[in-house]
Amino acid sequence: MKKRALILLLTVVLLFSCAPAAAVDTRPASPFDDVAPGSWYCSYVVDLYRRGVVSGMTETSFEPDGTVTWGQAFKLILGAVGVTADESENDGHWADVYVRPAIENRLVFSFDEDWLDRPVDRLSIARMTARAMDLVSISGPSPYEDCGDGYVVELYEKGIMEGELLSDGVRRFYPGQNVTRAEMAAIVWRVMESDYQDGMTRVSNYWVDILDGVPATRFTRSQFYRDGGGQICYNGGYYIRGVDVSEHKGVIDWYAVKEDGIDFAIIRVGGRLLGTGGIFEDKYWRQNVEGALAAGLNVGVYFFSQALNAREGLEEAEFVLDLIRDYKDQIEFPVMCDWEYLGNYSSTNHARTYLAEPGPVTDGIEAFCRRVEQEGLLAGVYFNKYCGMVKMDLSRLTDHQFWYDEYTSYPTCPYHFQIWQYSSTGRVAGIRSDTDMDLCFVPYAPVKPAAPRPEAVEPS
Repeated sequence: MKKRALILLLTVVLLFSCAPAAAVDTRPASPFDDVAPGSWYCSYVVDLYRRGVVSGMTETSFEPDGTVTWGQAFKLILGAVGVTADESENDGHWADVYVRPAIENRLVFSFDEDWLDRPVDRLSIARMTARAMDLVSISGPSPYEDCGDGYVVELYEKGIMEGELLSDGVRRFYPGQNVTRAEMAAIVWRVMESDYQDGMTRVSNYWVDILDGVPATRFTRSQFYRDGGGQICYNGGYYIRGVDVSEHKGVIDWYAVKEDGIDFAIIRVGGRLLGTGGIFEDKYWRQNVEGALAAGLNVGVYFFSQALNAREGLEEAEFVLDLIRDYKDQIEFPVMCDWEYLGNYSSTNHARTYLAEPGPVTDGIEAFCRRVEQEGLLAGVYFNKYCGMVKMDLSRLTDHQFWYDEYTSYPTCPYHFQIWQYSSTGRVAGIRSDTDMDLCFVPYAPVKPAAPRPEAVEPS
């Protein structure tokens, strides 16, 4: 875990503000000739100087309008998360030793060392700072006329970044403008005095917002228990048990599945390849859909998505709809977009979703779901806690069904969902290997009785 305490001392967060906070002396005596009492940044600079957090370029000069370079930004932000480097070990540029740690700590994902002495623009500082603070890029409405970046929106929502409010009520961020020393000093003070984690929760190594627009879970721990056979059960109302499968399960005896107490199946129809992005059809999807329907199970389908934008999400939806057209009236459970994050395997081998941001990812899922719903079908999104709360903006997806994945004795998701995938190691008659197990809490369709197994036809 990153060292949270150091963030309060060194994190560089971008702000363009003209109103000093009331908690500090607004006209303190300045130790610097170029930091005038009453200037918007004077109180921040002086207070941090007194605490020993910042110093001047000389004993009498702070150079508030001086620019910040990439090398300086790397050093300060890495120091904020407890990452240091020995500059004396470098025979070249003094900041070379900070490039690799900057990449390893996600400040940037690639970097040309020729840029170390170049001034940093405001957008780059904001992104690096938000990542250093383990904040996630969000895709809500931007307060700025000239910038909709998710990291900038997140910092604004936390009260750390304000931009410039013009006389006509328009707020601007100036993303390409250089960062000044005065701006950095102002925000160091703001971060020291703020509790940006308020209203957030920890997921993996990120801090994420608890979204107001997403219905809170209505499930409680006491509603889930295990029966004598170890199966998870629910005493809070309606539920039925199901499985989800793909071609990896091979040939399935769906009559045996139904007889083993399974009432629904969510079947993969295809997916998008991790590397090339090509779309493929699941080899067994048609056999599985027909077998499950014939045995008396309720059926839904899913597509393994790697969509990076709305265009790809729509492409995936069209692919699914074309495949299932002959079964449209028999699919009573949702058509699910199973978007999954698969990360970096090595420096040169990673899934296409490795650097995906929540905004474009959500665009793709939303496009998929809307297109499916245009055909009169239910649509939904599959997610685990990391994908749902870090890689998606669930507040934009509340019109659709939620299928939540967490392999525990009871779900800990803060949001409500309709289907829970609670295990990947279930054992069900008719399926030869471990399989995914699900509970559904919504009566999408009446549960069907088991259909009689057709009699074998003797060869003539």
